[in-house]
Amino acid sequence: MTTTDLGDGIWRIVAPLPFAAPKTVNCYVFESDDGLTMLDCGVDNAAGLAAVWSGLEAIGGSLSTLIGSHLHVDHIAAARTIIETTGARWVMHETTTDDIALYNDWSLRAAALAEAAGAHGASTEFTTSLLDDWERPDWYGTAIAPTDPIADGDHIRLGPNRHLEVVYTPGHQRNHICLVDSLTGLLFSGDHVLPRISPFVPYTGPEHDHLGDYLHSIDRIVDLDATLTHPAHGVEIERGSERAHQITLHHRRRLDDMLDHLTTGPQSAWQVMESTFRPNLSFLQQRLAIQETLAHLEHLRRKGKVRLIGSPAAWQYERTGR
Repeated sequence: MTTTDLGDGIWRIVAPLPFAAPKTVNCYVFESDDGLTMLDCGVDNAAGLAAVWSGLEAIGGSLSTLIGSHLHVDHIAAARTIIETTGARWVMHETTTDDIALYNDWSLRAAALAEAAGAHGASTEFTTSLLDDWERPDWYGTAIAPTDPIADGDHIRLGPNRHLEVVYTPGHQRNHICLVDSLTGLLFSGDHVLPRISPFVPYTGPEHDHLGDYLHSIDRIVDLDATLTHPAHGVEIERGSERAHQITLHHRRRLDDMLDHLTTGPQSAWQVMESTFRPNLSFLQQRLAIQETLAHLEHLRRKGKVRLIGSPAAWQYERTGR
C-alpha cells in the first residue's frame, strides 16, 4: 500500500481491505500543531494496521487525533487498537454512541433485517440464511464511543489559522460526516460522494427515511460548489459537487423506475427489487438490494406517491395516483 503527499500538510494512506470490493480505503492525515490528525483507519487486521503504522512513520510525528467518518467496518474497525496504542482522542459524530451496540452485536441487525425482509416478500430460505450467516470476523474490531463527539458546523482545530469544518451528511449511515479543510477548501467526502458508484442507503424501519436524509445531505454537497474532492475509496474527484448532482439524478431515476414497476398493480418490496436490480444476485447482493429497495419505497411513501397495503406478514406497495 502507498502513502502519498497531497501537499499543504495533507497525506493519503491507502490501506488494504479484506473484500473483493472495495479493495482499499483512503485514510487522510493532516499535520497539525499538536501532532497528526487522521480521518478513518481501516480494518483491524495485520495488513491494514501495517499500512497505517508504516504510513504514519513515513509522515513523521505522533497521532494525536483520530476521526471516524462513520461507523462502518472499513472505516473504523481498527480505531480501538490505534487509540489504545497512541492515546489519540477519538472524534465522531454525536449520534455514533446510539449505534455502537448494533455494530458490536451482529445478531441485532440480522434479526431486524430478517423480520423486515420477511414482511416484505422475501422467502423463508432468505430470512433463515440471514440469521445463520452472520459470523463476525475478528478484523471487525470493537467499536467504542467517541471521546470527543462532534456536530454539524463544528471545527476540528489543526492550527491557529486552520481547521476542518464538519458537514453532517446522514443517509449512507446516520452518523456520517464530511470534512472541509479551511485552508485549501478541499472536501473529504468519506462514503457520501464516491467517484464511480452510489453509496448504499440502508433500511432500518419505517420510522426512518434514510434516502430522504441522503438526498438532503447530497444537496448540501452540491451547494458547497466543491471542486477537488477526496473520497474514502478510489481516486480523487475533480468536481465533487458535480459528482454529487450525478448521484442525485441516479436516485431520482431509481425512484421513477420503482413507480413504473407498480403501474401493473400492488407488489411486495421483494418483487420490486427483482424488477429493479439485475437477476441472479448473490446472497450478499440481495441483502443490500432489499434494503435499497425498501429505502426508496419508503421515501416514495412519505412523499405520498405510494401506500402500504396488506398486513405486517405480507406488505405490498401500491401507487396512489399522485
